[in-house]
Amino acid sequence: MSLPLTCNKDRWLEAYNMFLENSDRQQRVGEWIEREFESKVVNILSDRHSDDIGVKQPLCVLGIGSAEGNQDILQLKQLKSEFSQISATVVEPSRQMILQYQDTVHQKSRDFTGIEFEWYNQTYQDFIQLHGIKQKYHLISMVHSIYCVGDTDLEEALRELQDLLEPGGVILMVVLTDHTGVGKLVNTFPNLATKEQNSATNEPSTTKSNRLVNSTDVKSILDKHKIAYTQSEYTEFTDITACFLEENTITGNILLDGLTQTLDFKTSVSTDVYDKVMDFIKDNMSVRKDQHDSDKLCFDSVCDILMISK
Repeated sequence: MSLPLTCNKDRWLEAYNMFLENSDRQQRVGEWIEREFESKVVNILSDRHSDDIGVKQPLCVLGIGSAEGNQDILQLKQLKSEFSQISATVVEPSRQMILQYQDTVHQKSRDFTGIEFEWYNQTYQDFIQLHGIKQKYHLISMVHSIYCVGDTDLEEALRELQDLLEPGGVILMVVLTDHTGVGKLVNTFPNLATKEQNSATNEPSTTKSNRLVNSTDVKSILDKHKIAYTQSEYTEFTDITACFLEENTITGNILLDGLTQTLDFKTSVSTDVYDKVMDFIKDNMSVRKDQHDSDKLCFDSVCDILMISK
């Protein structure tokens, strides 16, 4: 029996950190923010709200699944150059990650002058249940966090996000595509993990697929409801060499859990399924040189960056 990786929060966090250590995701998203965030988000917000925001009232920003804050901070840095007052609401379910974010803000407090933070160590669903949609935001940032809307219907989640936006606001959403890398893998094998564990009995209970939301899912709903958006894309590379080295099983196994979104993937699936997944990865990986000119095996994922307007 296989369980979704999300059933074990500690293992999920371990897999997430291992993925970041072996991926250039942070770098690629950061490069896009440095290169395009000003023209595609900051200038738009400034043009639409220059008479009110930052002068009469703060620019209201909501970060959903902000993790340790690396991408939020890059965005806030550029917004701060245009808006003198910013109210930043951070929603992050991992206590470890939100503490890292808070520590960065504390240590570099001068960099955040004019920014007031509100911290919510909870899931997006709990945040909405507690606060509803009374507060409106000019910018909602979701960098690879739309996957965590949980059992909420995606269409309903996107409607909620639109309701949270001020008129003229923007949702910045970074999301995997379904035709490359991790997005293609988990959607090719959506039933690797199909049971959610009962927290009281530790027995399998509700059926739950490990399939991830992808950009095609999001864009089809936006198109259906004629919601305006623009898009960019980038490609991220994950070094998966450890997945094929017998002597590095710990790193490889944790990476495989993250790639497949399956808890203890290597030992919980059948040999037949394991072989099919590994063959798929081999067929879709590339070979690149590292800094020592040695070959490394990479899993390449194209990601869409959607700027959704209201």
